[in-house]
Amino acid sequence: MRSMKVLAVLMGAVMGVVTGMAQTEAGCTATFTVPTLIRLEVAPTTIGFGSLTMDDYDLGYKELTSGQTVTVWSNRTWTLTVAADSETWTGPWDKPASDLQLKVASVSKPNRVSSYVSDYFGLATTAANVAEGSPGGNIAFTMDFKVLVSWDNDVAGDYSLGFTYTLTAP
Repeated sequence: MRSMKVLAVLMGAVMGVVTGMAQTEAGCTATFTVPTLIRLEVAPTTIGFGSLTMDDYDLGYKELTSGQTVTVWSNRTWTLTVAADSETWTGPWDKPASDLQLKVASVSKPNRVSSYVSDYFGLATTAANVAEGSPGGNIAFTMDFKVLVSWDNDVAGDYSLGFTYTLTAP
């Protein structure tokens, strides 16, 4: 009988340990670093005005609407600029870079763009602002182009002018 009492006491002690368990916690932290990330895509990279006509000369320009899409991705505020690669076109005469004009015709995400140029402006070797905006991705700008022509200056031949877009996230 004594062994039954000892067994009962031991069982009670074990049960007490089980029901009186303690708990503890340890906090953890997950970390990562987000660097400044930007991406710029341009398509197509060649703006082909084709062969100009007498009507183009009479108008003083040839326009190419929706000639290019420029797409921005940035996780910071950003600025998009454009500049001519040289002061003049290659060709039969020194046609000024400013005879190539462009403007933003439309924006896919206007809520991500604080400003953009909606009027034609001529290119120069000094960068000019095209648009500025807030963080976001796949912000597409449809660009219109105009090349100015003159009966007095634009002699027959092939002309070419390089230009470069730059995306910065200060």
